[in-house]
Amino acid sequence: MNVMQLSQENIDTNASASAFGWDFQSNAAILLALKNIKNLVSIKVEGKVEDIELHLEENRNIYVQAKSQENPASGANTLTKLKESLKTLINATNQVNYDKLIYISNISNPFNNKNTIHLWGNDYIVYSYDELDSTDKKTIDKYVKSVSSSYNISVENLDLKKLQICTFPFYGSNSDTRYRIISAAVRRLLAESQISDALAQELLDYWQNSFFQNASNRYVSLTKKDLIWPLIVLKSSFSDHPVFNEYDNGQIDEIRRKFDSFINKKSEQFEFVTKVINDFSEFSKNNHYKNKEAFEKFINLSWRNYLLIINNDCIDSEIIEGVIKLVLFQVLSHRYSIDYVKKATGL
Repeated sequence: MNVMQLSQENIDTNASASAFGWDFQSNAAILLALKNIKNLVSIKVEGKVEDIELHLEENRNIYVQAKSQENPASGANTLTKLKESLKTLINATNQVNYDKLIYISNISNPFNNKNTIHLWGNDYIVYSYDELDSTDKKTIDKYVKSVSSSYNISVENLDLKKLQICTFPFYGSNSDTRYRIISAAVRRLLAESQISDALAQELLDYWQNSFFQNASNRYVSLTKKDLIWPLIVLKSSFSDHPVFNEYDNGQIDEIRRKFDSFINKKSEQFEFVTKVINDFSEFSKNNHYKNKEAFEKFINLSWRNYLLIINNDCIDSEIIEGVIKLVLFQVLSHRYSIDYVKKATGL
């Protein structure tokens, strides 16, 4: 019998997870996405091959098994979780090309080894197979041999030099405690993007909701643009706005609603944002307006060029004009911030 067929029959990598397990898996995905943000193309949770799949530039792929327990102290199931994870990671090597394999967990001592517990701490910790203590290497070697034999899975494509063991604290009912490692990673990204970390919680909430709203079918697929678009959106919040000066309160409410609809389109708007910034740059070069005057002239003279960005359910032409002008104003007002975000994330 074909080894591939046998392994696929016996291994279910998409088993239903507990609420806590899904929470951990989703946040582990966010954390790993941020760790690889420069080269990230897309990320999947409960993909066809593994719990978490990170697809990077140059056709490089990272496959991840995520295991957790509500009480992170090592116990009777610790090594069972490691063994089960190695089983599916080995299975993955026979189905796809891979750049890295990762076992990630919140278990504080993933090898249940009192002699190496000092190597695992209260932060994001990652070791390659080669960096592990010899005793822990032997544990992995033993389980690789065991699952290969028990499930008739070939290890011909397994390169243990590409295996990493990762842990990070994730426990407690208090959200500040449970999500502190992920929150710190979000704040680092904001700092690199030169955005105030006051937005950290709002951004994390957005990402977590992106995963949780799909919890019923246990599958999420997001591109890097899907993930990063909120950084631009959150920077672009507004209260009183000069575009609103010529509108009554009812019209302003409708303009806000249509603006929200626009920004919720997420990733496809990156191309639009880039086009607006490039168009404005060309406009400024070809005219002799002063900076502020160029800004206002561009919006007032060019807004009709972007009619296609607004859905046709805007019946009132004044509303359409107001929405487009607001969008242009927001993009151009934050064009330097947008550039910082794109550089920090490799877009």
